[in-house]
Amino acid sequence: MTKSYSARTPSHDLSGLWTGFYAYDLTDDAVPFTAWISEDEGTITGSVLEDDITSPEPDGECTSEIIGERRGLDVRFTKIETAGPDGSLELLRYQGDTDPECCVISGVWFFDDPAESSGTFMMTRISGALKAAIQPAAASESQIGRNTED
Repeated sequence: MTKSYSARTPSHDLSGLWTGFYAYDLTDDAVPFTAWISEDEGTITGSVLEDDITSPEPDGECTSEIIGERRGLDVRFTKIETAGPDGSLELLRYQGDTDPECCVISGVWFFDDPAESSGTFMMTRISGALKAAIQPAAASESQIGRNTED
């Protein structure tokens, strides 16, 4: 029997699929993104898919890698983007906080150069870690094994 959403045990790490937005300071425009995050003992890795707002193509997308850490409710990560045809890397820093259930992260983003753009971001988990999806299958296999031994 499937537990209702409210009865499920909350995840206490950031692993999973996330959706969110970031905005530049002094504008109302928000850029949506989707992120896959994996957390292992406080180390965060993952990837981000978002609209390429610099592309001349209307449906352009770009992907970036992220690496960072979580300590308690404090979340910090760097988004690594390939910028321009020369393949140079652009680093954006994200600092924020998560709720105790690790379901929402919000904070600020900025470049290392204070003269460059900065802004805010917020993201919400839309699914938990892959390991959560695998656990029921493992339980089913152990039940099958018991039934064939009986």
